[in-house]
Amino acid sequence: MRSLRQSCSGAGERRPLILRSLAAAVGIGLLLVAGLLISASACAAAPTIPDRFIYVTNQLDNTLSVIDGSTYAVVTTVPTGAFPAGVVVSPDGRHAYIAQGGDNAVAVFDTSTNTITKIVSLAPGSKPRGVALTPNGQLLYVTDGGSNSVSILDTRTNQIVASVPVGSQPVSVAVTPDGASAYVANTGSSDVSVIDTQTNRVVRVVPTGQYPAGAAVTRDGSSVYVTNELSGNVTVINTRNGAVEATLRSGIGPFSVATSPTDNSVYVADLGPGKLDVIDTRTRQISSTVALGSYGTDPFNAAATRHTIYVTNQGANTLSVIDPRTLHIVTTVNTGNSPYGVAALPGQAR
Repeated sequence: MRSLRQSCSGAGERRPLILRSLAAAVGIGLLLVAGLLISASACAAAPTIPDRFIYVTNQLDNTLSVIDGSTYAVVTTVPTGAFPAGVVVSPDGRHAYIAQGGDNAVAVFDTSTNTITKIVSLAPGSKPRGVALTPNGQLLYVTDGGSNSVSILDTRTNQIVASVPVGSQPVSVAVTPDGASAYVANTGSSDVSVIDTQTNRVVRVVPTGQYPAGAAVTRDGSSVYVTNELSGNVTVINTRNGAVEATLRSGIGPFSVATSPTDNSVYVADLGPGKLDVIDTRTRQISSTVALGSYGTDPFNAAATRHTIYVTNQGANTLSVIDPRTLHIVTTVNTGNSPYGVAALPGQAR
């Protein structure tokens, strides 16, 4: 796939010659209109910068696949602890954090050297699965499915600073863009615990469908989308008052969810039929569906960046790479055995 690195500034550098010619023919009034239209279309068409690397945890191999974001080649495979699950990249891009469910620990991964530099031990029997960072990257929230709690790790010291009791068998967690709240999907109690990040206390419990496995906050922070695997639907929660705004049907076995950082799309990985549903947050309807494979592909976890949508296919041992503008599959990457979590290191502007 070719590298997409054009920008609106580059298009702007070519416009003066065109516009000067237009000025001679149609006058200054139409010139201004033409300039605005050309500028808008150039910016709308300008592609985003590719992600530098993609990280996929392989839970049955006990490895992390490091994938080049431009070529989609696996550049290295790094041994991890037992049962690596959720993975998240820090805002500064220097580290990734991996929940190691079999070791009751979090691994700190250095993205510049592709090595694990620190293992942070959690309580015995915690069995961590989901991870999420605050927007400033200073706190990591870890769902401890074995102890019905959330561990909070200070990334500056790599120390556990708090443990918050939540519902039964928490699997995933999402933090709001303002960093004020963390939403925890509890599969065993079929609800979501809302943690106040200032006090580290649960301030609200919101009932959902059966086996809520995924949670993601919209880019404006107004809503949280929660996938309910056994109910086959998605619960939409208002972050202001905790009300359930809607319950949306979404196939058989919707497991994980990701929200677009650029538009009004929500992506739901549906285990049963092997597809990705795209929900429009304005209409609360499925606007598109991307087929990822036949039954048994098992799309498991989804992640969305400004450039790409990624889906780990647990049954097929692959990663689907999807263009969010066209919703076409760009490529399918072979991973390790039973890929679980996925996260990307964003590209840098030149």
